[in-house]
Amino acid sequence: MKLLSRQHISASTADSGRPQSATQGFCEHLVNIQGVHVFVRTLGDPMNKAVICWHGFARNGSDFLSLGRALAPSHFVICPDTPGRGYSDWIDSDRYNFAIYQTLAVKLLKEFKVSGRAHWVGTSMGGALGMMMASNPKTRRLIDRLVINDIGPEVPQEAIKRIREYASEPQYFSSLNEARAYFERIYMPFGYLSDEEWNLLVTHSVRRLDTGMLTQHYDPQILKQFGGAQNSTLAWAMFSSITCKMLLIRGMDSDVLPASIADRMVNSALSVERLDISNTGHAPFLNTSEQISKIRSFLTD
Repeated sequence: MKLLSRQHISASTADSGRPQSATQGFCEHLVNIQGVHVFVRTLGDPMNKAVICWHGFARNGSDFLSLGRALAPSHFVICPDTPGRGYSDWIDSDRYNFAIYQTLAVKLLKEFKVSGRAHWVGTSMGGALGMMMASNPKTRRLIDRLVINDIGPEVPQEAIKRIREYASEPQYFSSLNEARAYFERIYMPFGYLSDEEWNLLVTHSVRRLDTGMLTQHYDPQILKQFGGAQNSTLAWAMFSSITCKMLLIRGMDSDVLPASIADRMVNSALSVERLDISNTGHAPFLNTSEQISKIRSFLTD
């Protein structure tokens, strides 16, 4: 494995007294893991307790910039782009699966010399991956505390259908303003985002084609990840075996994590705290003071 990195700090604003941009203070790394280049953003002191933040299905690690900046004074925050998303390599479609992602997660922790157990914050797909890591006898020793953002051991078929439909249709934009209008519509369930956060989300969610048009910043083949049928019995058994402390965050309007599944999760495992976010669907963006404060206290208590 080989790691290339660079610091991303703007000296022109660091001493200005103005609020710093959500992108300030993070480092960018390109990690070569068995020929796959994984783009990773990190914040904070590597000597501090590590928190790995794993994003949702068609998203990327930039979603955690606000949360990362809040955790960075006391933690070392690691935010990878899953292969096929963001600035990480696109890979063969049959490799877009959780087994590959678990292997990458283990190797990333080794690459960043994380000693001891790390905390895990996972949104949607990232939360499902965290549950797998925390329930797998080979990897559960790596996870200290687990934050699960709006995902459960099973997902209603209607929600899967909705995600497949929006992710399978390539969109083309002639400008960032046009792209923002689209993302504000499909990501409205994320809840409140500031104007700066919307601009950052849009900037990190598109790539420019040779034609000059913009399109979504992910490989359309990631949909192959949905190829297999759900085994809800096995998934619930795996979840029930998790022994680390968990914080379950749920958008109260979420179609991915209905209240009935969240209720069952709280009653099925040893230690599950729960935070329901009003006026939010799938999935809370983990950027408001309420959400950040709860996560920070959960990881440090």
